[in-house]
Amino acid sequence: MKLHHKKSLAAGLLLALAGSTLAGDVVLNHSRLSATAEVIYNDTQIPTIKAANEIDAAFVNGYIQAKDRLFQMDYTRKIAQGKVAELLGPPAISNDVQFRTIGFERAARRSIAEASPKTQAILQAFADGVNAYVAKNGLPAEYAALEIDAFDPWKGLDSVSIGKVVAFNLSSDMEEIDWTIAINTFQQVGAQAGFDGTALFMDDLYRAAPPDDRVSIPGFLGMIGGVGKSAPQNKAFTDFSVELDNTQLSLLKNIQNGWNATDLLKSFKRDSSDKGSNFWMVSGDKTENGLPLIANDPHLSLSYPSTFYPFHMNTEDGLNVAGVGFPGAPIIAQGCNDNLCWGSTVHPVDETDFFFEEFTTNLFGLPTHTIYQGEKEPVQLIFQVYNANIIGDGVMNNKENQNVGYTSGGLTIIVPRRSNGPILSLNLETGTAISMQNTGFNATQEIESFLEMGHAKNFDEFQEALSKFDFGSQNFGVADTDGNIAYFTGSEVPIREDLQTMMAPDGVPPMFVRDGTGVHKNEWVPVSNPGRNQATPHEVIPESEMPHWINPERGYIANANNDPVGLSLDNNVLNQLRPGGGIYYLGQGAYSSYRMGRIDRLIKDKIDANKKISHADMKAFQANHQLQDAMLIMPHIMNAVSRASASDAWPGIAQFLANPKVQESVALFADWDFSTPTGITEGYDPNDNPFDLRDPDDNEVKNSVAATIYSVWRSMAVQNTIDATIDGIDAAIGAEVLGPQRPGSTLAFNAFKNLLDQFETMQGYGASGVNFFTNPAAPTPADARDYILLASLQQALDKLAGDDFAAAFRNSENVMDYRWGMLHRISFNHTLGASLSVPNGLFGFSTVDGLRGVPRSGGYQVLDASSHNVRADHADGFMFAHGPARRFVSEMAPDGPLAEQIIPGGQSGNIMDGSNYVNQLPYWLTNAYLPLIIDMNTLEAIKKDTYVFEPND
Repeated sequence: MKLHHKKSLAAGLLLALAGSTLAGDVVLNHSRLSATAEVIYNDTQIPTIKAANEIDAAFVNGYIQAKDRLFQMDYTRKIAQGKVAELLGPPAISNDVQFRTIGFERAARRSIAEASPKTQAILQAFADGVNAYVAKNGLPAEYAALEIDAFDPWKGLDSVSIGKVVAFNLSSDMEEIDWTIAINTFQQVGAQAGFDGTALFMDDLYRAAPPDDRVSIPGFLGMIGGVGKSAPQNKAFTDFSVELDNTQLSLLKNIQNGWNATDLLKSFKRDSSDKGSNFWMVSGDKTENGLPLIANDPHLSLSYPSTFYPFHMNTEDGLNVAGVGFPGAPIIAQGCNDNLCWGSTVHPVDETDFFFEEFTTNLFGLPTHTIYQGEKEPVQLIFQVYNANIIGDGVMNNKENQNVGYTSGGLTIIVPRRSNGPILSLNLETGTAISMQNTGFNATQEIESFLEMGHAKNFDEFQEALSKFDFGSQNFGVADTDGNIAYFTGSEVPIREDLQTMMAPDGVPPMFVRDGTGVHKNEWVPVSNPGRNQATPHEVIPESEMPHWINPERGYIANANNDPVGLSLDNNVLNQLRPGGGIYYLGQGAYSSYRMGRIDRLIKDKIDANKKISHADMKAFQANHQLQDAMLIMPHIMNAVSRASASDAWPGIAQFLANPKVQESVALFADWDFSTPTGITEGYDPNDNPFDLRDPDDNEVKNSVAATIYSVWRSMAVQNTIDATIDGIDAAIGAEVLGPQRPGSTLAFNAFKNLLDQFETMQGYGASGVNFFTNPAAPTPADARDYILLASLQQALDKLAGDDFAAAFRNSENVMDYRWGMLHRISFNHTLGASLSVPNGLFGFSTVDGLRGVPRSGGYQVLDASSHNVRADHADGFMFAHGPARRFVSEMAPDGPLAEQIIPGGQSGNIMDGSNYVNQLPYWLTNAYLPLIIDMNTLEAIKKDTYVFEPND
């Protein structure tokens, strides 16, 4: 098969070098500054801000962030405000209704009011810097296309609002609504069709247990005095019923439909995006040079501009910190100072509950009170006005009221009992509603926490800063220059009354919508023993009980959004005990696991072989793109092949081995190292020269083809078991009822793997009594299983040669044409469309003719995150748009960190800024790095440009 041409990236970048950093030596004279400040740049174009104090540095930071990322900052704050339509026009109104109802800016107002005077001053200085830039320079090109030339002044509140929406995105899975609808449906259909609907949901399809059992802190619960798996009376996963009436079901579906119509909120849900992160730290006694090593790569959107903004701040009053932050906020979220480096991963703890409420109305039909234990409690009403930018009428700044009605979002109803959370859906006729409670609705202090992390000189000070990280559910990995490594958890997890006092759920468990009327003990326990710097006015899991580990004897710590302490390994997250009693409940389970499985094995294999780990090893681990799921699943496939090859094999399975393409695929599987190289010249693979991509060697081609065939087989196997079984039940009852409730990508594949692993015991049946490996002609259940495994392989090969993949493979019957890079492609999409996306023809990135995106190694839940939907079954189905928003590796030398990092994009989000729009992306694509330097002597020695900010006299 003829592969297509690639463009010259080097030539494209050279053509783009017309951009500049800032114009002139003295950039600005401003009364906000107390002394002269400077911004210095070296070849990386990452700014170092030198200032007398942190307030001056925040002002300059606001100025340069606005220079580089103003539209991105404005867009993100408008997401939090529920005002995206004021930029993008009426189509964004549905987004605004949902985000304003949830209320990120309302929560930010509470937080900024409780922030320390210093934090408030930093936020104000940053805002003043943003506004100073706009006053002097005007608005970037995106605004002209939107017919906008006026800018709402930046406020400190905007930075806090951005922090709220980012934290919510990282921490809140928003699954309770979908899950409540689904389990209600499963239970009803099960009663009708003769299977256990609760077990079908909890044990078979929506499993809490991960498909791989590696954990971050083995034996943690015993370390803190808790007891694992010792609540036998707790049958929470089998002994409950979700009995929804028509009104309740309608309320749930209203929320579901509203969220599904909002692309931004849909992106907050866990599914195929592999939203999360990796970190690992290795102690000095396990490394080549005797120094601790730390690595981190957070997995976020690969939209354009990049999610993170790299910068460095050095002040005369003692701050020296570098790393990355979120555009629009004056903080380093992940970085290093002179003493330590830190990174983070998502820990999806359950800090959100949803409740069925009853309410009363007044003569005008407006809600006035909710009812709790028979008593009326007043609600608060907020009347909303939604404006939208009218684009295309030639009138600048033309916004029109969209006249959103009260029941469609024009009235927000706040329930004080729910941490001032909102009513998400209500029925005025029946007086019923659904409310939302979230720890982030309180006066939380994430901004202050990050500011103080930058000053931390040791682990004690870091933990003190982390005690203010109230919301956002992050695991933090830390290494210091004294030779220590540690893992801490930052978040406040509420204690539910029933789980603490009754040792079991009262009614439905907290992963479903609960009772808000007081009939059941479903409330969060009021605070009586607050922890240090606690923001939540309810009892929370104490800091001492949250996952943490310092200097483990085994010499390493790792986390990759896996279950850190193993609470979900037995598929029941409600049967572990806290020290002193009560259920130790952190979250719903369904964690990612394959990335943790891969990194844990890579590190442990080295240590077990008495080999020391090097800085280069850390980078190689970070670039690893082996499919851990394939390593665990492949024995099932090869065993099926072996049984089909036997002389007495059932002809139904033996037939597949008569197909030469199946035989060729099996041979590829036998030699496959489970890596996922692109296999094409146009593809970006680790350690390539991004400016001169090379032809793949024969081994890379074979591995690439194996990756393609396996990935399409995976899709066929899930569709032929999980999906076909659900469809079969619907067909039997004569209605499409279960189909809309089928599990998403990750859960479906977890279910499939569990059925295979449990086959010897369960013979293809789930705990529900449903058979997922049905074949009436098969003489034994094992034959039925093998038939599906091998038929899925032949089906995958037929599809690859068919029209669904014709855009990539041109209907080729040659197995060796099925190169992975033709399918596995990144899309770097800008909010305003293709003209600002990458590649867009301006910068010369390598592409394949006729196919969107950039070919890249990787795959489903590989360590170098690049996941796709497991049900993908066409040429564009394996594309991905989430991955490492930053890669970072450092060794912790006594005189300071020796660190490197990279982001998937450019320092500047302004396409007119020449090469700075893409200056880091070529290196990111091939797993290369740029230095992260915090030593000022070194930075002064290599600086290329200096820009001065002077105070007004």
